[in-house]
Amino acid sequence: MRHFFSFCFLLFSIFSLHAQNQPPTVIIQDISLDEEAQVATLTYDLEDAEGENAEIFFLASDDGGQTFRLNTNNATGDIGYPVSPGAGRQVSWNYSGSILQTGEYVLKVVADDRYTIDIQEMVDQVDSSLLRERLSRIVGPRHYSLAPDKLNETRDTIEQAFLQYGLQTYRQNFPYIIHTGQNIIGSLPGATEDGAVIIVDGHYDTVAGSPGADDNGSAVVGVLEAARILSEYRFAKTIRFIGFDLEEVGLRGSRYYVENRNSEEDIQGVLNMEMIGYYSEAPNSQTFPTGFNLLFPEVYQEVSGNEFRGDFLTNVAVQSFTPLSNAFEAAAAQYVPELKVLSVTAPDNLVPPDLTRSDHAYFWQDSIPALMLTDGAEFRNSNYHRTTDTLGTINFTFMSRVVKAVIATAAELAGPQHSTEATATVQVTTGAEHLHQLDCFYAVSPNPARSELRIRFGRCREGELRIDLVNLQGQQILERLVKPGEGEVDINTHSLPTGVYWLRLSDGVRFSGQKVVVE
Repeated sequence: MRHFFSFCFLLFSIFSLHAQNQPPTVIIQDISLDEEAQVATLTYDLEDAEGENAEIFFLASDDGGQTFRLNTNNATGDIGYPVSPGAGRQVSWNYSGSILQTGEYVLKVVADDRYTIDIQEMVDQVDSSLLRERLSRIVGPRHYSLAPDKLNETRDTIEQAFLQYGLQTYRQNFPYIIHTGQNIIGSLPGATEDGAVIIVDGHYDTVAGSPGADDNGSAVVGVLEAARILSEYRFAKTIRFIGFDLEEVGLRGSRYYVENRNSEEDIQGVLNMEMIGYYSEAPNSQTFPTGFNLLFPEVYQEVSGNEFRGDFLTNVAVQSFTPLSNAFEAAAAQYVPELKVLSVTAPDNLVPPDLTRSDHAYFWQDSIPALMLTDGAEFRNSNYHRTTDTLGTINFTFMSRVVKAVIATAAELAGPQHSTEATATVQVTTGAEHLHQLDCFYAVSPNPARSELRIRFGRCREGELRIDLVNLQGQQILERLVKPGEGEVDINTHSLPTGVYWLRLSDGVRFSGQKVVVE
């Protein structure tokens, strides 16, 4: 027995050490430019507490670090996998063709040790009591003309949650008659593929007079819970959380979003939650639209064989997007096996109108992979669009399971990373143009920062600079005078709210800035 306990202790010790694996650290030491040859050479140090090799990504931004989408495919040197820890690692990049004008550019190095991130751990964090608490505060008519106060309150709730979770947050305004609709958008930028986007969404408005607990308060709190959990992790691709407005008057919010989306982005999957809180194990609690049995005989037979119980989630897609539908099914089966999922896949050229009644429809129309995840609306929930769509009708166990499946799918699609990054700002002159930004090299790490942000100066002509840290609301959080000649400065971020900030350096006339994240 003693040997058994010794063996268990050894396994526990190994597990504990494994669970405490720290991501690698990358520190940019210098960037040198050969402007005649149009080559940038970046020197960095790579550290890893476990001495493990890392995969190194090199990226470049022309918008202050908002996005990293310049073409760096021809970069060479200590890049890719495997790169062993050590000092003086280098990456060379011929930026000819990628940088076409004089300006300030942010270079980023990401180090990922390929440590496996446990998606089940993410899924298990879903808190049904928090879902209930949040939904209790959202329930109430949220109508653009008859209940605008509650609608605005819900907008604020979504926005403040996104900001609290450190997402890049903004309101997308669009016109509707004499009113202004607002999509509330929060993005978790991808570390290495920020142009590839996964969307998790739900609409937050209601029809007139309905408290909208299931339609669609259930999805709103689902989006917020997914944002709360996923924002604590890093992913290769961008995950975007959206509360769509004015769905109930013709899908106005999602239509505007799709028609005005950034064409440079590649939206690879949309997980649209449309009523996810109503569940019944009573026989004959589930019905279907006319003709459903002819288009989807297998699903119909399965529900019929279970006495038409409304105890499942419907995963709706069209044939072109079968891979996304399969990905959701697989994630649900692996991480939430207790959730029954029935998938309905319509032919691309024969989509029943009842399957296009939510915000996924305009994504379909624009050939973007999307799913509608639903409890079936009026075909199960008799409270649909009525005053009886209240908190007491919601099954939070079922809702929690749906949110878990959405989180698992989004995480699988976005690609979790065990990584950190460092950024540096560099001035590039092309032709005979005059350079108006600071002539000062500086590197920022770690970014995201948890307790401390370090700014390390290299070549810098300025004797003194002012550092400002500004949040996305334009409020100045920190102001400090520094002397670049002293080498580096540390900023304590431990007491700062999590979120996205702008770091600005200025000599009073010229300035430089880039985005930083505090976790």
